Formats: sequence, C-alpha cells, structure tokens
Amino acid sequence: MGQGEAKNRAWAEIDLAALRRNYRWLKSRAGGRELIAVVKADAYGHGAVPVARSLAEEGAGMLAVVTPGEARQLREAGIDSAILLLGPLLDAAEVESCLALDLDLAATRLEALELYAAGARRSGRPARVHLKLDTGMGRVGLAPDEVQRAVAILRQSPSREPVGLMTHLAEADDARSPRTELQRRRLGEALALLRDGGLEPRWIHCDNSAGIARGCWPDASAVRPGIALYGAQPTLERGLPLEPVMSLWARVCHAKTVPAGATVGYGGEYRAEGPTHIVTAALGYADGFPRAASGFRLGAAGARLPLAGRVSCDLICAEAEGAGVEVGDPLLVFGRDSGRSIPVEQLADAAGTISYEILTRIGARVPRGYSGG
Repeated sequence: MGQGEAKNRAWAEIDLAALRRNYRWLKSRAGGRELIAVVKADAYGHGAVPVARSLAEEGAGMLAVVTPGEARQLREAGIDSAILLLGPLLDAAEVESCLALDLDLAATRLEALELYAAGARRSGRPARVHLKLDTGMGRVGLAPDEVQRAVAILRQSPSREPVGLMTHLAEADDARSPRTELQRRRLGEALALLRDGGLEPRWIHCDNSAGIARGCWPDASAVRPGIALYGAQPTLERGLPLEPVMSLWARVCHAKTVPAGATVGYGGEYRAEGPTHIVTAALGYADGFPRAASGFRLGAAGARLPLAGRVSCDLICAEAEGAGVEVGDPLLVFGRDSGRSIPVEQLADAAGTISYEILTRIGARVPRGYSGG
C-alpha cells in the first residue's frame, strides 16, 4: 500500500523510541537479570523485524518467538541475536531446520527431549534446550514428576545440559492470587532436582510482564517481557509508567448531517434522536477493529466521538455533532498524539477483550510507519 493510499484509510504509527524507553524501564525492574524480549505474533502487531532490531540494539539478551517461520523471518533480516523458540516441534525435519537457524528450543514433553537429541546427532549441531514446566498454567509443559526423567535424558544427550529452565505464570496480573508464588516454588523445586543431577541451566525464567511488575523471582537469571514492551498494561491495576508504542488512526472519508429518526449501519440499530452530524472513517473489523466495541469513542481534536451503528467490515461511523470534524480529518483510535492519549485498554474494555488481542489483530492492510528508530 502506497503512502497516499495509507493516508486515505487507516494506518498505525510505531514509536520505536517509546519501545526503547519501555525496555529500559523493564530492565531497571529486572534487577540485573537478562531480558528475553518476546517478539512473537509480529511483535504483537508492531512489526517483528524493526522491533527486534531496536531491542537487540538496546541489549536484549535473547528474543522469543513461537513458530519457526517467525524465527526464520528474523534470521533472513540479518538479526543474529539469540532466539528462543517457545512453540512445539513435532517432527525431526522441523528440529533440524530450527537447529540450522541456531535457535534455542523449548521442550514441553519428554518426547521432545528425545526428538531434539536425535536432531542434534543427525545435524551435528547442539540442541540448546529450555525445559518448560507446567507449574500451574495447565496448557503445556513437563509435569513436576517428570523432571527427574528429563534429567536422565539430558545427561545422555549430545548437549548434556539444559540451557534453560522456564515456566509461564498464569495469574501474575492479579495481585490477590496466590498462584504466582506457588508456581515459582514449583519451579524452584525443579531447579533443585536439576542441580542435584549435576545440571546447571544458564537461563532460568518465569516472570512475564506482570511478573516483572510484581517483583521478580529471586532465583531467576532472566525475565521474559512481552506486552509491556509495547506499552500496554500487564496488571489489573494498570498503573505502570509505560508508553504506548502503537498509535492507530483512521481517516474520515464521508460526513453528513442526518435528520431525526435516520438509521445508520447494518440492522438499523442506531437511530438519530435529532439532526446529527455523522462521520464515516475508513476502518473496520477486517482491519482488526473489534465488531463488539460498539460503545467506544474515537478521538478527534478536543472531542471523543461515540460510534453510531454497527462496526462494518471496512467502515465505522460516529456521531460528530459540534465537533467540527469533516472529510479528510484523522481520528485517533488508540495511542497518543500531541498531548492526548487513548489507552488501547479502553478499546479492549469496550469490546470485552484484552489489549493483547486488539494489538495482535490489527490487520496487514493497515500500514505501519516507524519513527524513533
């Protein structure tokens, strides 16, 4: 999409300087621990390559992705940082391909350890393994009672030692939950078993963005921030000094005054109570704006404009009576500009979802522009 076309529709502005400042704040909270910067899902919709480059320049000890394709994209862009593959590998060919990309591999099953060891023997490359424990999330990971078996497998593998030991916190966003400390304790017990077996992982990590905000686990050597890098709030309190990295804009493409009783949008759910100035912006659910966010208000200069009618595939309408908004004007969906700010959490709340989903669903036809790199 060309620049002219972008300015006639919707676009996202990515502030890499804000990304760097968020990284530095998280680094200050980490107490000297390494940062494993999570850039999965196209860096949560922000663009994996420019984001990864900025974070590597800031000194991130490792990057983390979920799929081999995400890792390959970074390597093909010339990014030579250490990369941890968080997602599963299910066949030998994938393992050898990932070893050729010089990736660290998360192992969530005992069978994965056997698979990685076989791949290392065939390829002649070491398999750098991070043992992932299921300490309470309940999705994937070795059970605590499988750790001793994992130690035995690792002691017989070509690379012998795990490079990392990790888990994922399920409720660190909620300060009232006791589960975070329970999960950390279980990880500590697994670490003791590894050490009893003569194995010493370099990377010991469990704290995600919310965990870092709560205070890092003392036994960890690294932390693994994701959403906080991008300026979204990882805790229920939403009080952290983070800066939004993405600002989403939509251009007004139509404006008119409708009479009392006029309907707008599919199903005629919106009906004007009186003569009302209605503007239409070139953004819809195909671009990632959630259809459920009918109560949201778009940002205009000095005003917030309530949506009028259902969100369409390519368009949204809003009431703009008295706001002086006309065709060609930009509307701020979320982010910041010239002293005004609309947190992405406001859109997430209106849609009954979370900021993670909003950011990762901003579609490919919304071009990203970068500054502060």
